[in-house]
Amino acid sequence: MIGQLLKEERLKAKLTQKQLAEKSGISFVAVNRIEKGNLPRLSVAMELFAALDKRLTFGLQDEDAVLTELMVGI
Repeated sequence: MIGQLLKEERLKAKLTQKQLAEKSGISFVAVNRIEKGNLPRLSVAMELFAALDKRLTFGLQDEDAVLTELMVGI
C-alpha cells in the first residue's frame, strides 16, 4: 500500500526513482523495493515523502498498532 502511494506521488512530481533517491538521500535500491511492496521503516518513508514535499500520516487500530490508513498531505 505505501509503495503504491509513493509511486503515485513520485509520478505526480515527475521524478524517476533515481531522482527521488538522490533528492531524499535514500538509496535507489530502497526506493525500488518499497515501490515493489517492501515495507520501509517509518523514518525512511517519512524522508521519501518529505522529499516530495508531502507529509505522511497514518492511523492505528486498537492496541495492536495495525496500520489501517495512509494519507499524504501538503
